[in-house]
Amino acid sequence: MEEKLQWVTLKNFPWMVFLVAVFIWIAIAGGNYYYQLQGGFTGTGPLFPISVIYPNQFLWSGFIFAFLFLISGILAFQYSEKLNVYLLFLISIALVVLGNLSQGDFDTAFLQPFYLKGRQYYADAINITDGSIWLRDFSKNLEHFQMHTKTHPPFVTLLHFWILNISNIETLAIVFFAIGCLSFPIFYQILVYLGFEEKRRKWLLVLFAVIPSVNVYLLVSIDALVLTSTMIFLLGFTRIFNQNKIDAVSFLLISLGLILTNLITFSGLFLFAFLGCFSFYFLLKAKWNFVWLSLMTTVVFVLSFIIIFAATGYNHLDTFLQASHSENPDGFRLLHQPFVYLMTRLEDIGEIFLFLSFGFLAVFFSKKSGTEVFENRNINILFFSAISALSAMLLTGAYGTGETARACLYLVPYFLILLKDINSDQFKILFYLCIFQTFGMQMIGNFYW
Repeated sequence: MEEKLQWVTLKNFPWMVFLVAVFIWIAIAGGNYYYQLQGGFTGTGPLFPISVIYPNQFLWSGFIFAFLFLISGILAFQYSEKLNVYLLFLISIALVVLGNLSQGDFDTAFLQPFYLKGRQYYADAINITDGSIWLRDFSKNLEHFQMHTKTHPPFVTLLHFWILNISNIETLAIVFFAIGCLSFPIFYQILVYLGFEEKRRKWLLVLFAVIPSVNVYLLVSIDALVLTSTMIFLLGFTRIFNQNKIDAVSFLLISLGLILTNLITFSGLFLFAFLGCFSFYFLLKAKWNFVWLSLMTTVVFVLSFIIIFAATGYNHLDTFLQASHSENPDGFRLLHQPFVYLMTRLEDIGEIFLFLSFGFLAVFFSKKSGTEVFENRNINILFFSAISALSAMLLTGAYGTGETARACLYLVPYFLILLKDINSDQFKILFYLCIFQTFGMQMIGNFYW
């Protein structure tokens, strides 16, 4: 009887959607590869929609770590209800470490992303002699920096410099990872504010650690820092929903998340777009409280960067305009390369979906009973505000170089909170499909940029 029940559970999973998603990926990737083979230019990588991947050198140590990741993740999920949440935080961090050690060793996983390819912030940070002068003259010297330095605010590179100034590259890697790992307790608190039951919160915490985008990019990535800062922003909104009122703490969380994010990435514009979409929804409901919240948060943001300019001479707006021109020197791509514009938009969306996992896509696009993902009003408001904001950015040509699984890591929480009410059996199958996909991806390639 139990075996029959398990078979029915497996049968009820939206396997057709899963297979269709895989088929679409293979078809577009194959067509893109063939077109490029014939001399065509699409502006995308040969392994569509993955924009950056390097084959792994097979090492037995890497295989052992990958196997430990797989077994640990499955056991953590199966026994999560019995485990203390603080222990689950540690296990989640360990799962990210084990997943990345699938590359082989500490140097490959923790250090090489900083120094190996020579195009990172690290290459510019080690050449800084005086941080204040470097910051003051940043926009003047923009075109002389490495690719990533000149397309981001200077505080990313300065953070490297400050840490290296008092310690070494190992400490730099550990500090970055530690900041990224703050996303685990913040994510858990977001789930509390949104009314998730304890069992589902624990399941989602483990899923958050093993989902491909987080497992691959949470280690020593600037975007892991962005994930943490954007989740502080999201925490403020979920706190408002939980209390049904806007208080000083919520306002401070939203403002802090907005400022910190924009200090380290120009993708922080996503949060402004989110505020606009979120406020517009409530404006249509004739509710002005969130409109005033957005305006006040923006005022605090502007004042903060005016103070930074007065104190350091750094002009954030000027740097943003130069960085935008550096990434898109020919202007709006739709006007001069419409086919490339279309293909890179598909690449951006496809990479986000691929790194969410095919298991997640099966549930997300399914209409089967037990896979309902749009059942909660507050979650829908947050999710569709985020998707509308990202869509606006993509339409303007943002993320022209792909790498959205990394650059849009901040989107993952918005997708995962949709799993609040799906059937437990469907969730379990989704989890196992997800962890096996991450296991395979970590074994096959190195996705660092």
